Amino acid sequence: MKKTLAFILSAALLLTGCGSAKTDDKSESAASTAETASKEEFVFPSKTADLPRLKDVYADDFPIGSAVAAYQTADPDYINLITEQFNSMTCENEMKPDALLDKDTTLSDIEKYREAPAVKFDKCIGQLEFAKAHDIKMRGHTLVWYSQTPEWLFYKDYDVNGELADRELMLKRMENYIKAVFEWADTEYPGLFYAWDVVNEAAADGKSEKRDCLWLQTIGDDYIEKAFEFARKYQPEGVKLYYNDYNAFNFTKQMVIIDFLKPVAEAGNIDGVGMQSHIGTWCDPMTYAEAVRRYNKELGVEISVTELDISKDATDDWEEKQGEYSRRFMEQMIALKDEGIPIGSFTVWGLTDAVSWKQNEMPLFFSLSFKAKPSFYGLIAAKDPSLAEKQ
Repeated sequence: MKKTLAFILSAALLLTGCGSAKTDDKSESAASTAETASKEEFVFPSKTADLPRLKDVYADDFPIGSAVAAYQTADPDYINLITEQFNSMTCENEMKPDALLDKDTTLSDIEKYREAPAVKFDKCIGQLEFAKAHDIKMRGHTLVWYSQTPEWLFYKDYDVNGELADRELMLKRMENYIKAVFEWADTEYPGLFYAWDVVNEAAADGKSEKRDCLWLQTIGDDYIEKAFEFARKYQPEGVKLYYNDYNAFNFTKQMVIIDFLKPVAEAGNIDGVGMQSHIGTWCDPMTYAEAVRRYNKELGVEISVTELDISKDATDDWEEKQGEYSRRFMEQMIALKDEGIPIGSFTVWGLTDAVSWKQNEMPLFFSLSFKAKPSFYGLIAAKDPSLAEKQ
């Protein structure tokens, strides 16, 4: 597959030269990319070119996506894999709050930024430029989260040794942060994003309650409702608003999620639930499907698989078991869609086992050497067994 060498070099410069939060710096980089894009193209042999393509196999069903790290958009092997297989992307870390909030600028003038902390987008521009260049749509991940959100955000003077901000101040900061992110994305990359995770992982583990976090402590019990209210207020056209969580198929946790999302749904401020799906072959696909139906019935929303990986078990034939499981799992997703349950997208969390956050569990669909695993062919076979049988 042909790739523009100049684009790769430009992307690499974007990733290594990320120091400014200013829009004009981003525009200059984009202009440089556009200027070099017409230069001679070179062929980078693809390790995955002969495979059936997930995005084509499921073209009539839902977008097929992957989490992508910044450096991978400047690596020929990953470039080939992304562009061949996927038509949706999620930044792995580069659009989380700790990547977007600009501490240095905020602290440079506390009064100016007291109600609206400064933001910067230098860490994610390379991925967004890559997605735009290759006609890949983006899922935004994530706005309000207890983790990877700097603690200083929650303090009155942005000083963790001082006093926590009060409800009124934190509501203003939440609103202004959501507004700034949405307005920047819509201005600089109109139409690129199709969904955003507004709130992430707000349900407690092992308890029938919300997770204790600084958002809850400073704003109060309705912080989730307020986040979605603000998101709907500034929502770019065509963008769907999601709640996202792991173990969202677990019945007890699901009941907590549905309970705190009910008022959000009743206010018309949510479009979807993202089920992260960091699972193993122990997770019954039919039980998972029942959870999908329940979210749709109780909240009236669409559902997306947002972060799928399937950990191996301890047996010698774990790869074959992964393959069989991935087929059964995807067959349930197809069946749900055929029932009329809206499936917004299907995203795997990473590109190869080598870069998985759960690397030791070999949970992804391509091996360390970019070889398609039985789990990849399982996804293909669920839709078109003949394509999988040819391999």
